[in-house]
Amino acid sequence: MKNHQVYSTCASAQIKGAGMTKTTPLPPMETMPDVRAQVDRIDSELIALMKHRFACMDAAARIKQDRMAVRDEARKAQVLENVKQLASGAGIPVPTMAAIWEMLIETSISYEFEKWDQMRDS
Repeated sequence: MKNHQVYSTCASAQIKGAGMTKTTPLPPMETMPDVRAQVDRIDSELIALMKHRFACMDAAARIKQDRMAVRDEARKAQVLENVKQLASGAGIPVPTMAAIWEMLIETSISYEFEKWDQMRDS
């Protein structure tokens, strides 16, 4: 029953970042096609947000003058802590979100190294 209560409170989706929160109400979902349509819509929004996140990695690669600055373990720890707090506040599984962000951060670091090298090899 507890899990049902946590997940049935999904009356809205929140996007936080840059000091603002945008809440998009979810429509009623009575059938599996309704649920699938919302999952597909949310996935599309997540990809759009990831595009913005990777644009930030492009900017970081351009701004950082020292290749060794690309990997910043203190910043990585800060991002992971932020995600854990956000996940906890949202009532979603903290260990799962931390694992997803660990992969996202490491992928972002690899991407930034590639961009850093490309910008300086030209």
